[in-house]
Amino acid sequence: MAKTVLEQFYPMEDEVLLYPGHDYWGTNLRFTLSLDPNNRAAIEAVKEYETFAPDEEFPTNDLALEKKINVFFRCKDPSYDLQEKVFQKTGTRWNPNSPEGFFVSLRALRDKW
Repeated sequence: MAKTVLEQFYPMEDEVLLYPGHDYWGTNLRFTLSLDPNNRAAIEAVKEYETFAPDEEFPTNDLALEKKINVFFRCKDPSYDLQEKVFQKTGTRWNPNSPEGFFVSLRALRDKW
């Protein structure tokens, strides 16, 4: 999963549209906010998510928005606060030049969340 995000999604243009294949949006937004509670874009996205009816199709996001609201798309340049929060929860420090290490730490947290 890290390889796909880091090697295939990161090089894409920000205007590329992402079409959700299943409803992970709400859960991933809440996970993002559990680690980055002041993320304004994610807070707004949660508000939008909560307006959708159960049978309504979820909107497409462009990659630029996904990079703001999805912590898995912030592995190459995580904020200091996000790094510290992940460290507090995992006790693991990773090489700052290794976005793969950060991604793996995030994925481990998400698997238990």
